[in-house]
Amino acid sequence: CHTMYVRSLLVGQLQKAARDLSLEGAAAQTQQDAITAAVRSAVRSVVPAATVTVVPKSYHDYSNVASPAEEYNDADHDGVCNHGEAFVDMNRNGHWDADGGTNDRGGAKDVVLLIATVSYDRMPLGRMFAASPRMTLIAKTMIRNQPNDTQADPPTALCS
Repeated sequence: CHTMYVRSLLVGQLQKAARDLSLEGAAAQTQQDAITAAVRSAVRSVVPAATVTVVPKSYHDYSNVASPAEEYNDADHDGVCNHGEAFVDMNRNGHWDADGGTNDRGGAKDVVLLIATVSYDRMPLGRMFAASPRMTLIAKTMIRNQPNDTQADPPTALCS
């Protein structure tokens, strides 16, 4: 029951954090830090010694979350982005990536995937029935940022 309560609390706080991060006012790093600190604080109100990490990952749209590899024209049909084949540089870093997301909240209209991991020692009774004395919970949610600005389409580049 304790684990279900912690999971429920984590999911609720993570969904609130995602909504807060999607707002225009959350572009500043200090605001983002405050939002993720609120998730940690809420979890630690129930499990004081918990290790809590919250990681944002942004993508151009929802389909990129499900299939994060940057799209490319596989002209030679070898399943590899190479030999000067064109690709869409979703994260604008100049080279093809298997995961085209960025490790931040992104910009206007981007989809933010928020991943929280909580790890803590089980309560004494729980340790008697579990294989591991440590519990790790992972929760994920995603939301599209407010369209408070226009965003240019990602550039294309060539694979090496």
